Amino acid sequence: MPGSGIDLIARLLAEGLSPRLGQPVMVENRGAGGMAIAGEAHASARPGETLLLAPSAIASTVPYTFEGRLPYDPEQDLLPLGLVASEFLCLAVTAASPARDVAGLVAASRAAPGALNWYSVPGFMELAFRLFLHRHGMDMPFVAYRGSPQAVIDLVAGRIQAAILPLTPALAAVRQGSIRALATTSRLRAPSLPDVSTMVEAAAPGLAYDPFTALFGWRGMPPGARERMAAALSDTLGDPAYAARLGNSGMQAQAGSALALAEVIAMQRSQVQTALRTVGPRRAG
Repeated sequence: MPGSGIDLIARLLAEGLSPRLGQPVMVENRGAGGMAIAGEAHASARPGETLLLAPSAIASTVPYTFEGRLPYDPEQDLLPLGLVASEFLCLAVTAASPARDVAGLVAASRAAPGALNWYSVPGFMELAFRLFLHRHGMDMPFVAYRGSPQAVIDLVAGRIQAAILPLTPALAAVRQGSIRALATTSRLRAPSLPDVSTMVEAAAPGLAYDPFTALFGWRGMPPGARERMAAALSDTLGDPAYAARLGNSGMQAQAGSALALAEVIAMQRSQVQTALRTVGPRRAG
């Protein structure tokens, strides 16, 4: 989606990869359909025509949460090339909320069952928070949005009371005091919000999650093409300017190999299956 964190990552990568590959690298956004539309477009393109930049959830979470027949094969159509970035997520509440930390949100929810509602970026974090609510006996209705920017607007206005959001669209509101960040999901504190604790520090390890953005190749990608892309990708990710521009937008550069990406996908799949066995898929309505 234009203006999103992943759109910025895509444009920075395109700038870096184009001269290193000796050919133009164009960015085409396919943000609808819970990532399935982008996966389908990549799978149906001619071999060598596209690379896919997407959250790792496209291979780890969407295959288990997509309703209907998945329009791509996550094993065959999404060839791991590497990790390129991680986008910090935060659990935030309205500025008027009495909650000052995660425990405070639990207490506020228990004091007013059904009165507080919430939103989460779809995928793993939505499942993880639903599991968190289940385990803490919290009654909080879910509100769906097409994207995080609108959820930020409604959180500022108090139309929703809590949300798990990427820092990219939420950072300005947090810094202005329009909303309050209770904790970030990543293992390390976000450099842009150094005073905000992590979920592990907040005694909520079940909400710990690193939302990685990854680059995927096409079905049957030849070894030579993979090696050439790996070299260009490594060189791009090693550029300090890339890391600096991401950091200024609330994200963190990563430089993980194809093997590291495959390991992340396997770990996330295991976590998703555990959550689904406990709380099941989201029900319509």
